[in-house]
Amino acid sequence: MNWQRTKDFFLSWTEIKKFFVRLYKKTNDDDIFGNAAQVAFYFSFALFPLLLFLITLFGIILNSADDLRSELFMYLRQVMPGSAFDLVQTTLKEVTENSSGGKLTIGILITLWSASAGIDNLRGALNEVYNLKETRSWWKTKLLALLLTLGIGVLVFLTIGLLFYGTQMLDYLLPIDSPYILMPLRWIIVLSVLILTFALIYNFAPNHDAFDWKWITPGAIIGIVLWLLSSGVFRIYLRYFDSYAKTYGSLGAVIILLLWLYLTALVILIGGAINAIFDEETGVEKENEDPKQVEEEETESGKEARAN
Repeated sequence: MNWQRTKDFFLSWTEIKKFFVRLYKKTNDDDIFGNAAQVAFYFSFALFPLLLFLITLFGIILNSADDLRSELFMYLRQVMPGSAFDLVQTTLKEVTENSSGGKLTIGILITLWSASAGIDNLRGALNEVYNLKETRSWWKTKLLALLLTLGIGVLVFLTIGLLFYGTQMLDYLLPIDSPYILMPLRWIIVLSVLILTFALIYNFAPNHDAFDWKWITPGAIIGIVLWLLSSGVFRIYLRYFDSYAKTYGSLGAVIILLLWLYLTALVILIGGAINAIFDEETGVEKENEDPKQVEEEETESGKEARAN
């Protein structure tokens, strides 16, 4: 990415206005809201296998996984709506308590395969956002989804371990009241992991060619900020105006979980759309560009005209 041109792009108010108009049009042309709903649907099937994979990984590597499991639940509680978190925690406890260690160990590959469905569907949605055609074979895309899921799972595992044991070590070594140091350090680690996770998704999931690794992209930064803000606002809304439980009863928690997954998928796709616009503005060449998608976006009504 040409960072000088990116900087110049941000310094011009005219370009900023043009950018938001372009983002609005691309959101409609690529049906990002509809694709986010589709990705969220697959995320709902991938979430529990992914968390079960992490808990199983805790148990395989460590003799006791209770501490790290509690640490994982603590961070999930901070980002997920309360009722959705309760649903996830209860379900995982029931699964792990009713399954022996051997069954969980044998089933780790099955859970990994199930969890990869979310990433695999996200790959197709990001290809559309980036205007790329998929030229990789089925087994390559499935292997990619498995490796990305495994990579993200291991990354979360290492992060939870670092946060738990690292903060314990610092708390033991530091002679001062360490929470003032540990809290900012925790957030720095979490934000760094989020940036790396978004980088893995944006670099590997779409069919980029030639491959050019980017550690930090505008879409990743804006996507992370939007995800934290939307999760926080959604939690506040549910705290004061939660009518889902009254309307849907026990299904309310499931609906809230799906809405939170929808917001997660939406910010990832919006971040991808932002990266795609910056790629166009900074002259990034795409060998796998889909001419049909580009032509549709360049027309006045884009894909909406074709749908009508």
